[in-house]
Amino acid sequence: MSQRGMSDETLLEALHLKDHEGLNRTQLANRFGVTRGSMIGALNRIENDTNATDPDGNQNGTMKPRWWKR
Repeated sequence: MSQRGMSDETLLEALHLKDHEGLNRTQLANRFGVTRGSMIGALNRIENDTNATDPDGNQNGTMKPRWWKR
């Protein structure tokens, strides 16, 4: 588990829904049964980490949607 009890798969699905289906953080929080604040915090931490390791964004969007599912 990571980010306040949300599993990695939950966070990946939330990122997918945000990036590919346009759900906002409130909609994501409702969908996954967590508070809006915890969803905002989780996604902000992920985005901050991503931006720190890929500041130019040249690796963003290189994986196909839902790449973690087989």
